[in-house]
Amino acid sequence: MSTEMNEDRPQESAIRSILRTLAPEDAELLKRLIVRFAGQPFSDDARITVKSSGRSGAELELSFIRLRRAGLIQAVKKAWGEKLYYIPLESLGLLYRQFFTPKAEAVPDGNVHRISEAKPGLALDLLHALAAAAEHGLPLTAKGTVHKKNIQKLLEAVHLKDSDLEALQLQYAHAETYPLVAAVLLDMMLCLGLAVKESQGILLEEEQLGEWLGLSEQEMNRVLLPAVLDRYGMSSPALQHFRYLLCHPSFQPGVWYDMTNMLDWMEREVLLTRSVSEAGARAWMTAMAGFGWGDTGEDGSGRGCFRWAMDPAFVLASGGEDREMAGEGRFYVQPDFDVIVPPDVPYRIRWKLLACSERVQSERMSIYRLTRSSTAWAVENGMSAAEMTQLLDNFSSGGVPENVRLALEQWGREIGRTRFEEAMLLSCSVEEDGDRIEAHPKLKGHLQRIGPKHFLVNPGAVPEVRKILDSSGLSPLKAIAEPGRTVSAYPLIHDSTPDLAGQRIDEEKFRQTGLSAAGGLVYSGRNIQYFEPDSDIPKPESLFPGYGQVPKMWTQDFRNYHGTTAQHIMEQALEWQTKVLISRGGSRLEFIPRAIRSHPWAVEGTLFDPERDGYEDGTLLSPGDWEQIRLIVPSFT
Repeated sequence: MSTEMNEDRPQESAIRSILRTLAPEDAELLKRLIVRFAGQPFSDDARITVKSSGRSGAELELSFIRLRRAGLIQAVKKAWGEKLYYIPLESLGLLYRQFFTPKAEAVPDGNVHRISEAKPGLALDLLHALAAAAEHGLPLTAKGTVHKKNIQKLLEAVHLKDSDLEALQLQYAHAETYPLVAAVLLDMMLCLGLAVKESQGILLEEEQLGEWLGLSEQEMNRVLLPAVLDRYGMSSPALQHFRYLLCHPSFQPGVWYDMTNMLDWMEREVLLTRSVSEAGARAWMTAMAGFGWGDTGEDGSGRGCFRWAMDPAFVLASGGEDREMAGEGRFYVQPDFDVIVPPDVPYRIRWKLLACSERVQSERMSIYRLTRSSTAWAVENGMSAAEMTQLLDNFSSGGVPENVRLALEQWGREIGRTRFEEAMLLSCSVEEDGDRIEAHPKLKGHLQRIGPKHFLVNPGAVPEVRKILDSSGLSPLKAIAEPGRTVSAYPLIHDSTPDLAGQRIDEEKFRQTGLSAAGGLVYSGRNIQYFEPDSDIPKPESLFPGYGQVPKMWTQDFRNYHGTTAQHIMEQALEWQTKVLISRGGSRLEFIPRAIRSHPWAVEGTLFDPERDGYEDGTLLSPGDWEQIRLIVPSFT
């Protein structure tokens, strides 16, 4: 799908409007800053090393001020006052598309040997990891890490493997305890606000989770891809160039491209050194396959190839989605109790299914299974068997087989009719069940009836009583109720309307949360979120202190000045980091002073010929080396 057809994110439109009005010299400086730093923060000392032929320091400073005023460069301030500048990540993808067109050489399918196939996807992995976290919990040890058995449950639910990520050389907290994939999944949960770390464990945030599940998979990818680009890629600007240029519209989904050819092009454009960056580029493509976004391969001569499984430019650039594109598919309930879930079934519905079924297969075409234990688990968390049946009726295609419906009804009659409560109080749903329990010969001596629906139970006999009740069709809930506590372990994400797929949530909030998060586990290399934003932009006139006291003729009259005056003009140009116009051998040349020498007086700098567009660094001039001179002060009003 064309990126141009769907540029409806307000932020995208605003940036494009700014770029259309940007002066060419400002755009050129912005491009040079991208080439040098990509999205990484940079200091004033690093910034002033970015030069442009024929432009003075003052001209570059004025351009930089204009870029800051336009919001294309932002800043933070460290505690001791030092500033760090950066190009906002939310605009970086668009800027790469504006300034670069990578060499995209397609390779016929038959010439490529596939090495890594795109996995089911990070969005789906994250869904199943969240469901595993909801079911088993993420309690913390005394050292502040999630228990190993709970981490294992998390990993069992996903297709992403450590081998997909290990070449990225990620740095993260508790690396001695957490496998790579576990760290990434926990990092995503935390940085997107889907979970929060408390003293007792990592807990799901039900409201944020509900909004996340309201997104389509396409919208989730619009959140996940920028977050992954930022958080899990190596921090070198060269490899950040590669990551963003790989998402350029030049690369169409479903087509193999020669990545060695692209790296050669990037080397020619001075964006990277191929010998240094090739291993990092291959590591990134392998990760993209693990996250489900593309395939990696090689041609017959060993040249690296990549094929997108989605349109990354559309994902990064677009902000809206036609309602027809949103997943509104239906699942299929089989007579063998399997539930076949196609890729277009909304995640909010999948979440409900996972609350009452067991995960059998979590490929793009997922399979969940309805069982008596999964029904008990659902009832445990507040979803009745009747609600399960309603869910299946509302969102299944072809209806619910009669044997499945009858089984759910039977399980519903048996499960949850009794409950163990603290002090060991056994409670019944109806008085008739109390009569049955009192009359059961195997229960005598284990409990004492104290009301029509309540029994006191010998605490040591709870396992035996549970077994007898279960075999008698009076299965108690597994959990023992605590007084006054009714919160479910598995958030059911209730909705005010039955049309779960019809609810649209704006993903922009998640994009911003993921890009600015400081609470994740992975160290992304971009630490600007830890510092205070700085909106103090210098005034242009501050670049030219004492401007009003300088004789106007210096800036207006191109003439032959007295030797001492000419030296003062050169010295003023050096102080303001600006140019002088000189005549030499009948030609008009621009000169940028860099240093003054004494005894004898001379000035060293860069000589620029505007007509030939040529320049000479390290030129040394004495007062007799020019005839006429004028101080050039760029417009700053």
